[in-house]
Amino acid sequence: MQNENPTKATELMQKAVPMMLKLDIAPTPYNYGIWYEYVSNRNQKLNQIMDGTLRKLGNLPGYLSRELFHEFLLPDEFQEGYTQKNKLKSIVTHVESSSKNMSNGLDELSAVLTKSQKILKRADKNEHLEKVIHYLEQGALSASQKANQFNQSLSQVQEELAQLKVEFEDIKKHIEIDELTQLHNKKGLERYLYKWLPDAEDDVSIILLDIDDLGLINDQFGKRAGTGLIRYIAQLIKSFKLEKAIMARFEGGTFAILLNEAPLDFTHSFAELLRQKVSEQKIRYKQSKIHMPQVTVSLGIATILGQEGPNDLLERARDNLQHAKQSGKNRTSDR
Repeated sequence: MQNENPTKATELMQKAVPMMLKLDIAPTPYNYGIWYEYVSNRNQKLNQIMDGTLRKLGNLPGYLSRELFHEFLLPDEFQEGYTQKNKLKSIVTHVESSSKNMSNGLDELSAVLTKSQKILKRADKNEHLEKVIHYLEQGALSASQKANQFNQSLSQVQEELAQLKVEFEDIKKHIEIDELTQLHNKKGLERYLYKWLPDAEDDVSIILLDIDDLGLINDQFGKRAGTGLIRYIAQLIKSFKLEKAIMARFEGGTFAILLNEAPLDFTHSFAELLRQKVSEQKIRYKQSKIHMPQVTVSLGIATILGQEGPNDLLERARDNLQHAKQSGKNRTSDR
């Protein structure tokens, strides 16, 4: 953001804040910065991205606000968290430098050859020929050395890029994967939700599943038993191997399954199948070898309606999950 005089800054904030409130934008530094810049109309590219996102989603996801902030507002010298970006810049600079060095070497060799040809046309003694041959050998050796250096640089760059890719994947996994179950976490699922929703008609659905009476199981068998049960349910969910589906654990014993190209009737049938499968399981606690009482789950499902946004879809699924709980548990609700 550019430095503004107090009057101008106040004027811009008076425009930005009402828009944030209307769209229920969280009052974070990222969002304040992005919306302040948006109402200033200084950056057309930023405004185009935000306008397009608002048209499609009706909101601006938090992760997108952070990315836009770093891309458009944060000076390079302050991007401490973007170590990988700096590494990538270093690699590109290294390749560019090596490429120029090799190009210079080839230019030098070309100059040597041109000069040698001129000398050969006038050469009339053996000593002249020996000097030309020596001159050519030195030029070829220099060019060969620079070519070898370039090849070595390319090999080094390939290794560095491969390592950088691994680091990116590790960071992504750390941010979006639930450590206990190795399913996606809420943030990971929401990324796919925002990705799929703009192109959806009535075929993006979500299932929220919650283990019934998990607190009682923890009290009776201990928290380790509850943790083991959460892992067990996660494995059971993964065993269905659904296509075009993202499976996640939100918190505690609550899971979510996001289904792309899945209308309500399919989603309801699958949710019922999952509920019945869980209720049929005979689960034994490893520590005591004692079978737990029947484990059941309650499920709330929702399918996108019209221009509904991600938060609205999730809220309807939560309401339906709550309805299933209040109706006696071990139920599926899609009111």
